[in-house]
Amino acid sequence: MKRNVLILFSFLLILPLSKSFATGQIPDRLIYKGDTLSIFANPLEQLYDNDSLRPEFFGKTEACMSTACWRGYQAEWEIIENHLYLTGIYSCCYSEDSIKADLKKLFGVALIDGKVKADWFTADIIAPQGKELYYVHMGYGSLYEKELELQFKNGQLLGTKTYNNTKSKQSIYSQNSEKLNEFIYSNINWINLPKLDGQVIKVYVQFSANENGLIDSVEIMRGYDAIFDKEACRVVKTIPEWDIYYRHEKHERMTWGLPIVFSEENKIKYQK
Repeated sequence: MKRNVLILFSFLLILPLSKSFATGQIPDRLIYKGDTLSIFANPLEQLYDNDSLRPEFFGKTEACMSTACWRGYQAEWEIIENHLYLTGIYSCCYSEDSIKADLKKLFGVALIDGKVKADWFTADIIAPQGKELYYVHMGYGSLYEKELELQFKNGQLLGTKTYNNTKSKQSIYSQNSEKLNEFIYSNINWINLPKLDGQVIKVYVQFSANENGLIDSVEIMRGYDAIFDKEACRVVKTIPEWDIYYRHEKHERMTWGLPIVFSEENKIKYQK
């Protein structure tokens, strides 16, 4: 999938399923009905909601850390007879260093047959499924074609629900920087603007689109003056279509940022 490299910055406001992390995280794994799923949740964080209570999972052994694994581990879970069990706590780089936690030392008599009943956990777990629709470089915010929601209370699986997000759609303007530039700079009313006299003027706008892909909100983030700011907002609002994304089968409004560059180069290249 192409990343939105043409956009200077994009902001996605989400509520994380557990704690927030700075980058996209290596997910915990869940074995359910014979399948191994990646999950956008970390049930251990609910057990150790106060960091001072968290034991050293790997003792004095130094396990690797990475920006994609801020919590310092990757846990494995399994649903057995509709109950959630912890079956392993591994180093973020387990495939390389083979470091894992001793569950007996951590949980004592609560460890039975190599697993710990997760009766402390009450929350919903999301398991993304299908193609990635939109990548978010933060926590577990990325969007996928489908989401399997598993609902737990005191570790007991109460029910499941599958969400279909395939109504999501990407615009050619978000995926092709030349198409976007061509549209914007060929539709600027250059003759109504003051002479640039060699200046390069940048106006930074943020915008969002509705569920029909129409941009209906445009604001100035960092402007220049009333004339250039107004023209930047006007031309962005005329972009014919923008991305449409769904999460939990509901439209997810995203806020994007874009610099509009008023320059002689763009004027000459694109002016109709």
